[in-house]
Amino acid sequence: MIKTLTKIFAFSAIVKNLVETKKSKTEGITQLHPSKISGRTIYIREKEYFIRESYVEGTTPIVFLHSWGSDSLGSWFKVLPKYETKNSFVAIDLKNHGKSDASWERWDIDENADTVISILNNLNIKKCYLVGWSMGSAVALSITRKNPNLIKKLVLITPFSWQGFSAESPLFKLFVAAVRIRERLFPNSNPQSKYSFLRKSKAVKNEYSEWAWNNLHKSKDNFIYADGGRFVVPFDARPWLDQIETQTLVLTGGKDSLVPEHISSEIINGLENVESKIFTDATHGIPWTHDHELVEELDRFLEL
Repeated sequence: MIKTLTKIFAFSAIVKNLVETKKSKTEGITQLHPSKISGRTIYIREKEYFIRESYVEGTTPIVFLHSWGSDSLGSWFKVLPKYETKNSFVAIDLKNHGKSDASWERWDIDENADTVISILNNLNIKKCYLVGWSMGSAVALSITRKNPNLIKKLVLITPFSWQGFSAESPLFKLFVAAVRIRERLFPNSNPQSKYSFLRKSKAVKNEYSEWAWNNLHKSKDNFIYADGGRFVVPFDARPWLDQIETQTLVLTGGKDSLVPEHISSEIINGLENVESKIFTDATHGIPWTHDHELVEELDRFLEL
């Protein structure tokens, strides 16, 4: 009986995802855009990359690098407006994310780092503050290693030096295969879970609900989830962390299950010139749920 019900449920779920009409998600009457900061594209090595930028004369730009599966606006929609008139910034959609070009070819942390360096050269930025969240923090570490003179100060939010397992592990390969199957059968699973988190944590108000839903459902055919892990996981900064001398601030969440404390603490212990702070009641989504505290720490550390 249980097997029969399971088969019926699985078949119904598959049929539903194949034939259902996709809908927006609106909660409340008035719908607003939370961060009206327009952007543009530039070309790096024959690929088109999307950036959002704002410049305040006499200030050192802050470069914001987003988390995996998000983009320059989805990650920083609560942070960027706070700096629009106060300090220059550039927020970049990394490869395979947001409005930047995507590719089915292999991509990794170091490639994204090279791209960001090229973008900053294109923008004639000689010195900047670098702020990375999650995957963006790994890219930020790689950039700082490759071009330390470019980075005035470094901020890493929920960072990792490696993911704690090998990309060649049979268990990891099985995990990637399972995720790939799930994404192809249930492509809205990840966006819906993120949206649910944003709403339950009250990080997104009713008037921004339609924007948040639509932004989260813009992934590149979901392969950033299904296959991207194979390219992010090989990143391992442990052998060279102690070579980074840039003044660094590490911000972590006390309830972060995605990057647990023993993973993020390797960053703190490995860097030579570092200070850290734990938001005790925060999970992995610090820029979404603790934006006020985050901005206070950025202002203090960057001396804005």
